[in-house]
Amino acid sequence: MAFLGDYHTHTQYSRSGGKLHGKSTVLDNALAAAKIGLKELAITDHGFGHVFGVKGAVAFDALKAECLAASEETGVAVYAGLENNLDPKSGKRKDVPPLLNLDETTLGKLEIVQGGYHAYIGTPRMFPNMLFWTRNSVFGWLPHKKLMAHNTEAYIRLIDEYPIDFIGHIGRGIVADVVEVARYAHSKGVYIELNGRHKTLDVKQIKLMAESGVEFICNSDAHNASNVGRMTLGEELIKASGISYESIANWNRLPEFRSRNFRDARTSRSAGGERGDD
Repeated sequence: MAFLGDYHTHTQYSRSGGKLHGKSTVLDNALAAAKIGLKELAITDHGFGHVFGVKGAVAFDALKAECLAASEETGVAVYAGLENNLDPKSGKRKDVPPLLNLDETTLGKLEIVQGGYHAYIGTPRMFPNMLFWTRNSVFGWLPHKKLMAHNTEAYIRLIDEYPIDFIGHIGRGIVADVVEVARYAHSKGVYIELNGRHKTLDVKQIKLMAESGVEFICNSDAHNASNVGRMTLGEELIKASGISYESIANWNRLPEFRSRNFRDARTSRSAGGERGDD
């Protein structure tokens, strides 16, 4: 029994100028995945607008080409995605889209779709985002009902308005009713991530989320090839909460992601054909 896929990893495309946030190449990650027996791997570098994000559509196209080449070289199905940035303003303003800096053309090219909140969004959003992060960190100990309601609504809209496959490190830097989000995610076929780098959920929350019927997905959030497939923190939470491994979508099976692009990419790869950009 083992994990068969890791769907949240970073490479050198997560960078700011010459400063690397992800330390390894796409091929490095794929080789590491092959070495430990993973069947599938997703490269989900930080989204456009993030300080350490992929630098626009041209860079994403290059990343996607490297995913295809790495897949052909290693035999691991390597899919191109982004770690898209949730805009918390979307929880109280209907005119604000839930994801920042994601155009329809790029969305149509993603082979796996995830979203999560990040503070490190570039100018002019950096200062207000850091204030938001600080405010949420304070109210994380004593949640503010209105703040929590708005943030919960942002997650709900994210699920409603995008073909989200899973929500990454839910609750990191943002307070929300994660059980309500999990309940809604379950109704739409969306997974909740147990992140390998960040402990954003406690045992009580995980138990309640599992009772809602939602399934989880364990990912490494690797920023170095040596950490690809490392699910230690996720496994600790599984064991501590007592939830069944049957509720883990990538444990001894491949997840049934809901985004069409991912399903098309998987089908094309299985058939040995090349992928189109849709």
